[in-house]
Amino acid sequence: MIEQNYRGYLLAAHPKRPDPHLRKGVMLVLDHDSSGAIGLQINKPFSNNVSFNTVMNTVGLPNPIDQPLYNGGPEATNRIHVIHSLDWYSSSTTKITDQIGVSNDISVLAAISEGQGPEYFRVVAGFARWLPGHLDGEIIGEDPWNINHTWTFIPADIDILFGLDDIDQWHKIIAESGRMQVSTWF
Repeated sequence: MIEQNYRGYLLAAHPKRPDPHLRKGVMLVLDHDSSGAIGLQINKPFSNNVSFNTVMNTVGLPNPIDQPLYNGGPEATNRIHVIHSLDWYSSSTTKITDQIGVSNDISVLAAISEGQGPEYFRVVAGFARWLPGHLDGEIIGEDPWNINHTWTFIPADIDILFGLDDIDQWHKIIAESGRMQVSTWF
């Protein structure tokens, strides 16, 4: 049984996390239940000249927008997920919050190509998976000052998700999480 459901939360990784691919990473949790959790890392673009343009060329669509392709995690790195504002959706869109959805079929890419897609979007390849209880253990941990306490969190916010990039997202989540924690003390 999970103590808190982190679906729809942004997680910021510990700056000294042992895994360098996740260190100072930001995850959007898509699913979290007793069978485990799935998330997309959203703040680390691929650095090997792979971009959103590469994806669009691969599926044969023109690309009017130049933006990075983010490394979502180590699993299914050939699978594309588009995190987007809910001003656009299709039958395959999964609503994550009242403002944020995820689509992973070609309809969202076609809509973006035609200038009719969501106002805000971020394209991610791959995902991260936690086994049952692992995400809870990484967040709660036995000692919150220990390196094994590797994530801090806030509810997903459209402005942080789409308005900030890379390390700025990470810093903002750390700051907001601290404010949330302090507000519970009073």
